[in-house]
Amino acid sequence: MSDISISQSFDIVRSVGNLERLSTARHNLGYYRCVANTVKYRTNATNIQLLFSIIETAVAKVVLRHPALCCGIINEDKDDPAFIQLESIDLSSCIKYYKPDPELTEEDGIVRVLEYQHRQLWPNLDSQPGWKVIIIPTKRLPGEKSPAFDAVFAFHHALADGLSGLVFHRSMLEALNESSLCSELSNHILKVPRPIELAPAVEQAVNFQISWIFFFKAIWNEFRPRWLFPDSAPPFTGAICLLDPIERYESRVKVIAIPSNLVESILAACREQKATVTGFLHGLILTSLATHVPEAASFSSVTPYSLRHLTGLSLNEGMGTQLSALSLKHSPEVLSRIRSAHTPRELMGEIWDIARSFRKDMAAELAGLPNDNLIGMLPYVSSIHQMFQGRLGKPRSDTYEVSNIGTINNAVPGAKWRIDRTIFSQSGMGTGPSMSFNVASVAGGPLTISVTWLDGDSDSKLVELITKDLSYALRCIGEGKEITIGL
Repeated sequence: MSDISISQSFDIVRSVGNLERLSTARHNLGYYRCVANTVKYRTNATNIQLLFSIIETAVAKVVLRHPALCCGIINEDKDDPAFIQLESIDLSSCIKYYKPDPELTEEDGIVRVLEYQHRQLWPNLDSQPGWKVIIIPTKRLPGEKSPAFDAVFAFHHALADGLSGLVFHRSMLEALNESSLCSELSNHILKVPRPIELAPAVEQAVNFQISWIFFFKAIWNEFRPRWLFPDSAPPFTGAICLLDPIERYESRVKVIAIPSNLVESILAACREQKATVTGFLHGLILTSLATHVPEAASFSSVTPYSLRHLTGLSLNEGMGTQLSALSLKHSPEVLSRIRSAHTPRELMGEIWDIARSFRKDMAAELAGLPNDNLIGMLPYVSSIHQMFQGRLGKPRSDTYEVSNIGTINNAVPGAKWRIDRTIFSQSGMGTGPSMSFNVASVAGGPLTISVTWLDGDSDSKLVELITKDLSYALRCIGEGKEITIGL
């Protein structure tokens, strides 16, 4: 059967866009597998009956509200992947219940679920959706009658981005607080209405303009013979891209949780220093890296940002993959100043300088849109699969990623259910940054940072040291104490 006749046997919604093809290709190759947003739901009501049925009905309402959740994908292994409409969705295969190990702490139980899910590929995408909801009941304390549970929303990155995970949970909170039934749901089977319409591919919504200078610079950076034209101070980026860690795919997760009372102090410190939380995290991560990798001449970071302000996709309602990223090289001069700091005051001065510099760099990046952005280079890539395969055996482009999806509101006044905590996480990146710091928070509540990596791409001991430094430093700022990393 020809590819044309195969495609004609499906109800195609639209072709996968250029940016989305980065995710379909990486998933098909097994290089990157899953994004997840985990939320703890809690209620003060004590008369909640048939909780599993309530959850299934709520998920069904969310799916019907967001067309991206009603899609499958075909032709991931080819250059013409497409989103297809599914006729129905068996929620019994999409909603899974995980019984926590009584020997594990609540956080360790969640980490175990996330590590498992981040290692999984999405099978049968021509007949099943690329998402899953995993329910983890919260252990009740003695005398506690009101239920709580964690809901892990895990999804294929071509369908949605990190902000879409917050959109899912906003819709889920609303659905839990509604008492109505879902007429399209019967015996766990959800009938998908026809037709559905996805948000347009980002390159269809935005006219990316590429200058000749930017074009040739991008080509040169990608293909120049580095043995002949090496970097003057190549960044430390962990292990080179190898197939063995990808084939084993031991995706790892650590979680840092900062309580709400400390979050307010951290936000106040950032405002006082005219910095963002994301920039502050860059300063802390670079300080830790400079301390624990003393031989490194430089580091390179990448920071995703949303394009929804250009595409018009709603921040609160829209699902899709609409983002780009800012890449920065952190020079030997910056690292030298960090390593030369002799007092906590000097060290904090360098950290805040990095944070403010990041804010300026991000502002300049956003002001330049939609001109000279790498998304505009994607039409010139003949094969996305070959592009990623060509990275094997070569150094990574970036040391680490910081991805901050922001804040979710925790409650609706007078409603039964509220949100206590959220965790944003993603798979290790086989050919991407060697580690990722994924940030999310609840309004008026805790801030969490998941640290994710692939075994073999990063030294686990180094990740452990950076995670400890980051947790320690954030708590120091929250408590008004001095930071002494590396001193």
